[in-house]
Amino acid sequence: MAIPLIFFQRRARHEQGAVLITGLVFLLVLTMLGISAMSINVLEERMAGNSRDLNLAFQAAESGLRDAELDIINNISPASGFDASCATGLCLPPLSSTSLAQSIDWSDTSITREYGAFTGVGPLELVSAQPRYIIELLPALPANPGQSIATGIKPESSGVAYRISALGIGGRSESRVILQSMFIK
Repeated sequence: MAIPLIFFQRRARHEQGAVLITGLVFLLVLTMLGISAMSINVLEERMAGNSRDLNLAFQAAESGLRDAELDIINNISPASGFDASCATGLCLPPLSSTSLAQSIDWSDTSITREYGAFTGVGPLELVSAQPRYIIELLPALPANPGQSIATGIKPESSGVAYRISALGIGGRSESRVILQSMFIK
């Protein structure tokens, strides 16, 4: 039996485009999901880059500490010209309880020592600036009764104590780490 042509024409007139609207909504949802996934990916990339920069700055500061220790072993003695103005990075500790490492102007090259300048080691790669450090000559303090350590020095040991503060900078100049260590020569 043949279906009359009139039936198909009437049916085509009654369709309202629901499939088209559903398809457009579905495409809109997919687009939103794609944009969301892309922004999350960009955020994760930034976090990984910042973590890498911080790690580079930490490793540079650690290298600065090791370079300062080598500098102390080869070049520094208590008679090396330590003063309160930190000329050439050789400092006497401040009288106040303020940390010298936080109050010092690390960009002033006359009061800090640059990595490798006094030891001859080569420059670090991947960092935006070479590490800088200062060396403080610590006074010998007697141990209080019942204590075995005073200013990082064991009373039974002999030697001169130095506090080293090193600034490491990562791949970007905004990534900075300051480390301190005690060194007895």
